[in-house]
Amino acid sequence: MISRISGTLIALSDGRATLQVGGICYELFIPSGLVETLKPHLDSDSPITLHTIYYIEAGDMKAAHYPRLVGFTDPIDMEFFVLFTSVPGLGVKKALKSLIMPISEIARYIEEKNPAGLSRLPGVGPRLGEKIVATLSGKTAKYALAVGSKPLAPAGGKQADVTAEALEVLLQLQYQRTEAENMIREALAGNGKFKSSEKLIAHIFASSQVEV
Repeated sequence: MISRISGTLIALSDGRATLQVGGICYELFIPSGLVETLKPHLDSDSPITLHTIYYIEAGDMKAAHYPRLVGFTDPIDMEFFVLFTSVPGLGVKKALKSLIMPISEIARYIEEKNPAGLSRLPGVGPRLGEKIVATLSGKTAKYALAVGSKPLAPAGGKQADVTAEALEVLLQLQYQRTEAENMIREALAGNGKFKSSEKLIAHIFASSQVEV
């Protein structure tokens, strides 16, 4: 069980952070709202500490399973996330994208038994909102009292998710952030909306072939 990691931040994207601890590099999923908070620490000699959740993600093949880590700067945020993802149907990735409200506000909706308020979260419709209330009501009062909590994910629709995923792919392919952002901006300017990051990346590839 890995509950906390301290190391040097060597890479950062919209949904992931990589920490180097000695000769080992750990990649962690992080709430996208933490990116700006962590940026000043990128390539700094001063180590940072992330409180972590360790879980196993099932791959496309039934036999394929991958160990994953999710990192938080605040242990209270991590505690709430563990509780939040205990709701059936609310997986880690969906939960990371859904937290566009402070955890105190989400907890208040739960304690007030207000599924309509929860349905405003991305990926949480009326049915899942009711399931969250039924599962967690009476368990989140302490988080509703959290002072000064901030959203762990920026507000944005489906297109924002597609753009963020495409940016992450381009960064993994070793493009500089400015270059990747320009490529995405040009694609969106010429074609409006894309239904998936795969379609956006395919369009960027096709455009680069034409330019060559």
